[in-house]
Formats: sequence, structure tokens, C-alpha cells
Amino acid sequence: MQCPKCQSTNIKRLRGYWEDLPAESPNRGRYAPPNEPTGQPLLALLAVAAGLFVAVTSGVLIGLGIAVAGLLWGAFMVKQQREYEAELAEYDGSTICLAKYHVF
Repeated sequence: MQCPKCQSTNIKRLRGYWEDLPAESPNRGRYAPPNEPTGQPLLALLAVAAGLFVAVTSGVLIGLGIAVAGLLWGAFMVKQQREYEAELAEYDGSTICLAKYHVF
């Protein structure tokens, strides 16, 4: 396999290259895998449950508002997770040219 830009055969999988870099390397942050989302899906589920509890026990509109907010929060976290998985798949399939540092 060759680099499509410079035709060098000195290439490596991007993840393997990143894992072999020393901790003090300036390229460690540049070629790092995407960051995993930090959301807690359990909190969104608890917000929905709390909203339903409030709707049943006291204020219907307030409770439904809390439940809808929890659902929207959960949907946003699902979207973030799917984007992360797509970015990670692209990263895992990437190759780096060690002659000119092209990523393809």
C-alpha cells in the first residue's frame, strides 16, 4: 500500500502509530482518537421518571416539562454516542504516511 499523496510505502495504521508515541510527544494530541461522550444516560432516565412522578403527584405541566426535558436530553446523548461511534470507526480505518504525515 502507498500514500496517495507522496507515493511513500512507509505507512502505518493511525491507531497503532498513536499507541506507539511516547507520552511527551507533541503528536500525541494531534493524532489521538476521538473523545468519548461523557453523558450519563441513567440521569436522563431519572429525569423522565421524576417528571412523571411530579406530573402524577402535583403539577401536571411542570412534571410533563421535566419529562420532556429528560427525553430531549436522552435523545441528545444518543445522537452524541452515534456520532462518536462513526468518528471512531473512521479513525480506526485511517492510515498515516510516516514520510510526510498525511492521514488517509
